[in-house]
Amino acid sequence: MMAGRWNRWDDDWEFPRGSSGLRRAAVAVSLLLAYALGVWTGGTVFHRTHSAAIPAPPPPDSADQMPANNSSSSPLPPDLNGNVITRIYRSARPSVFTITAVTTKARDGGPGADIGTGFLIDHDGDIATNNHVVSGFHTVSVTVNDTTYKGTVIGTDPLDDLAIVRIPPPPGIQPLPLGTSKTLQPGDLVVAIGNPFELTASVTAGIISGLNRSMPTDSGRVLTGLLQTDAALNPGNSGGPLLNARGEVVGINTAIESPVEGSVGIGFAIPIDRLKQELPLLRVGKAVQHPWLGIVADDITPELEQALHLPVSQGVLVRQVVKGGPAAKAGLIPDTSPLSASLPKGDGDVITAVNGRPVGSVADLTSAISQYPVGTVVHLTVLRHGKTIEVDVKLGNWNQRPQ
Repeated sequence: MMAGRWNRWDDDWEFPRGSSGLRRAAVAVSLLLAYALGVWTGGTVFHRTHSAAIPAPPPPDSADQMPANNSSSSPLPPDLNGNVITRIYRSARPSVFTITAVTTKARDGGPGADIGTGFLIDHDGDIATNNHVVSGFHTVSVTVNDTTYKGTVIGTDPLDDLAIVRIPPPPGIQPLPLGTSKTLQPGDLVVAIGNPFELTASVTAGIISGLNRSMPTDSGRVLTGLLQTDAALNPGNSGGPLLNARGEVVGINTAIESPVEGSVGIGFAIPIDRLKQELPLLRVGKAVQHPWLGIVADDITPELEQALHLPVSQGVLVRQVVKGGPAAKAGLIPDTSPLSASLPKGDGDVITAVNGRPVGSVADLTSAISQYPVGTVVHLTVLRHGKTIEVDVKLGNWNQRPQ
């Protein structure tokens, strides 16, 4: 069970008060929202687990699209003497931007703004940030070195929480080098730069605390493969770069887990490899396709196993299937007991593997499904009424799911 609260950094600064607020995604023990599974197990988490399960496969090589250094991020270059963090900060800070999405009507009825961070990734004026920083906006205000530009949101991927904002190429500003998260190890030095609580160009440092973490999003889907860091992250850091000891971007800061709406040393970043994989589509404003299974599901925990008298201790219990979705067409059977029933039946299908790859949680299932293109037929190992069977499912497109 989670110990704290997941905070997504939309950073609502309401005028004229200037006080901040956070849009929260409080995750209950059995958060159940429809349209769950796909690269996006649009499923839900009965009990969130911190252990990652199975990392998603490495994205295709994008070396021809942007600078990247696939060497290990741990060793320091021989000329990097003195204060490493200071040197990284001085080199990267000019390429880090403040993004302000101005709203005409905030929750209290007055004007307001969502404030986040972004960073330059090429010489065309493209800035990477989080989708939730710019969600719902076509244009935003982008500020760097006391100069403000009108930025156009040219590409977004709400499922992976990524977005690209384009401004006129800023003179004299170099794009940040994009590294890779695939060589990161727990204990590696990382540096975060952003605008926490509107304190622009703030720097914090820490280490990689864990790899391949998962977290639920506001819609109930599960975001997998995240980097965990103890670098202090707070509202306003969203969309900012997480850099390794070489000054390369290895992640995009996106969320924290905290009971106090502030940093307690558990922050999460989207691996930069995910952005590199999606850039060709994001740069031209095309939708990123995500495979979709079309179920709502629960992790099988010891408590759920005992309550439903299940014959397995690991897997994913199918709670609902979306009418007309891939799982429904394949004949997957949902549990028929009410979600809050005191005497549940536990007679739904339990998914235990995808193409022979074991899955023990919704996060595992999401990670396993996410490596396949839309339209792929995957073989699910399913426990049904005490018997193990194989069910073939043709993955759908999340963007074309029934609304």
